[in-house]
Amino acid sequence: MPFGRALGALLVGLAAGVLLAPAAGEGADLRAAKKEGKVTWYSSLSLSVAQAICKQFNDKNLGVTCNLHRDGSGKLYQRYLQEAKGGIFEADVIHTSNAGHFVNLKKDHLRPYKPKGTDKFNPAFVTRDGAWNILRASVYAMAYNTKQVKAEEAPKGWMDLLDPKWKGLIAHAHPSYSGVVTTGLIAITNMYGWEFLDRLAAQKPRVVQSAVGPPVLVARGEAHIVGGTAVYNLYGDIKKGEPLKIVIPKEGVALISSPNAILKKAPHPNAAEVFVDFLFSREAQQALADKGLYVGHPDAKYPKGLPALKEIKLIVISPEEIKEKSKKLQDVFRQKLGV
Repeated sequence: MPFGRALGALLVGLAAGVLLAPAAGEGADLRAAKKEGKVTWYSSLSLSVAQAICKQFNDKNLGVTCNLHRDGSGKLYQRYLQEAKGGIFEADVIHTSNAGHFVNLKKDHLRPYKPKGTDKFNPAFVTRDGAWNILRASVYAMAYNTKQVKAEEAPKGWMDLLDPKWKGLIAHAHPSYSGVVTTGLIAITNMYGWEFLDRLAAQKPRVVQSAVGPPVLVARGEAHIVGGTAVYNLYGDIKKGEPLKIVIPKEGVALISSPNAILKKAPHPNAAEVFVDFLFSREAQQALADKGLYVGHPDAKYPKGLPALKEIKLIVISPEEIKEKSKKLQDVFRQKLGV
């Protein structure tokens, strides 16, 4: 797909009428934030990346400490809803890879905020009303162990996963835990229907929770093929020397856009604003790009070896469609794969 068309789809799909928004407030108040002293961030970023971002913030010595709670998108969402139902509000900022969560939370749980400097961002990463903004994006792709699979024999497209030769050799994460996998499988089942999951189940994949898990199993040789994960997970493992090769399926790949928002009942509202301003600063955005993530900051530079978005056939699923289809996809996956 030409880059212009892909970018057009990106702009339409990330949020309806995505445009730069007027500021939702007058900006973060550092003095008030220091009095609050900390910010609690619920994040589905892989643990090492999320920890590095928190440390980067804490090292600035602003008088506000980042307190990270990292889990899968589904677990974070359910945890927050359960806490809110019980009148317990611990999280200040929430970040997952299931955009449908934010559609559900928008009316009663999110406080619009326009992070400092985002008026110059790629508009696909900034929502019109500021209810949330896209902290990072990746694409949903496959991979294989280069020591166990020859390049000419490796799968080239999603349907190649269903070749009997891969039976028992596929590692796959669970959509009930992972927002990355939820969005990726919505795109695939839109193309091939529920039959894809029937045939995937017949392959007896090794199913783990997080999208971070399959590359680990494949790198260790416990499986040969990563059935789907975010490219940034693969990129990080490859940089560490793991014998993995990224496969961008020929049919196209889902763009995984991961929103970040301040919660209405955040116990540290000023600290939340200071922290979110940091998350969307050039410093933090470049740190994310260095880890193989796509970001909205116009000055971010991408590392060698990371597939360029303009070279990828993107499949963009709107937040509304993710909201509509997530639960059914998760239920059907659980039913058909028995996990």
